[in-house]
Amino acid sequence: MESSESSGGATIALIFDAGMRRVAVRSDAPDEPPSFRVPPRFYPETPDILDAIRRETGADCVILRCLEEGGSKRGRPRVYSALAVRDAVRLRAPFRWTPKSRIRLPDGVSLSEPTNPAPQAWQRISPDWTREMTDWIADNLPSAIRRSGWTLSQIRSWAISAVFRIESDSARLYFKASPSYFGKEVPLTLHMARDFPDISPRAIAADSARGWMLMEDLGDDTLSTAPSAAAWRETMRALARVQLTYAADPAPLDALGLERRAPRDAVQTLRTWISSPESAKIRVWHERFADALRRLEPNIGKLDAMRRRLDAIALPQTLDHGDLDSTNIFVRNGNPVLMDWSDAAISHPLFTPAMMRPVIRDPDLRDLYLSHWTSFAPLGDLREAFAISKTIAPIERAAHYRANIVPHLPDATPELRDLERYIPDLLNAAAGELEGFL
Repeated sequence: MESSESSGGATIALIFDAGMRRVAVRSDAPDEPPSFRVPPRFYPETPDILDAIRRETGADCVILRCLEEGGSKRGRPRVYSALAVRDAVRLRAPFRWTPKSRIRLPDGVSLSEPTNPAPQAWQRISPDWTREMTDWIADNLPSAIRRSGWTLSQIRSWAISAVFRIESDSARLYFKASPSYFGKEVPLTLHMARDFPDISPRAIAADSARGWMLMEDLGDDTLSTAPSAAAWRETMRALARVQLTYAADPAPLDALGLERRAPRDAVQTLRTWISSPESAKIRVWHERFADALRRLEPNIGKLDAMRRRLDAIALPQTLDHGDLDSTNIFVRNGNPVLMDWSDAAISHPLFTPAMMRPVIRDPDLRDLYLSHWTSFAPLGDLREAFAISKTIAPIERAAHYRANIVPHLPDATPELRDLERYIPDLLNAAAGELEGFL
């Protein structure tokens, strides 16, 4: 099989017909799934692969699963399973259909479903979820879009989300599906849209039980693609406004069932991991995890003292976004829109901004945010609390990933490798902040 290169990756696609009985092959390699040249982007991004498949074979598909992450660093191509969305697709030469029993899979790739645990519904090698999703979207589209006709294109598919774009002559909408372990994302997003419509996306339809949302289009500008000093300032004002609302009354968040987390719990989890690394049950990144713990262990006493000082400054618990980076902040008419509440919890207010690099780098942006909290503590104390939060917030997020995300990821999948690695990365980030603090 062709290997990936730094300038562009060869991606192998096992393309199933709509009945799941045949796969696409090239006539000159009838027992191998074909490969397609695509840009070497982060593997959950699917449009490049789907465009290459459509351009070369003539088949419109959806991605089912990433079966092998590959990439230039691993010296082999990525491998995906894909499903043709229409029956009886006639492929362009030199591609043709062959019974799936005749295909020779790349080394290390299996079509059997992981069982520890199973992949998300949208990633199963089955057309059922795609049909159910498409029917639900059709039933919930505004009547004007249904009448004018619409197309559906896949934007992302991996363990923690599936995203599709709906386009018509008059509008563009987005569909998102979240897994059951992010069960609070849909109700919290709806709650935010009701109470803070100026900084939230509008939901066209939602099914909380299935984790499905149909949302308005926010355009293509996020603070990662169109950074703006003014937009960052407005983002910090918006974040403080939301957090102060729930600091005064967290009952709505409790009613939604958001998890409560405390700095004390994060430090205690770290102590447990240091004394018994195997208790964390890290499945892939054992050595990296152990190295991070060894780096933190000499300063655990100082960390606990810092945690007590943070508690003494006594800011109220409130809404912590959990993943508010520049890709989750859209810009609508010059104003920020906060997205993706899947990791949200009730926690220390400074843990959200203390994980945002632009805020860490810019003292003026930090102080703009902190100025909203001066009714609780002097600015000097707030700056100290922010510095402490830069150390403890990554530990809390690592504990969240280990408790609430990683256990739900199947063994031997790209998602497990990618998301579990985040845990030692976060611990190393905390160690770096702690070492600089001493």
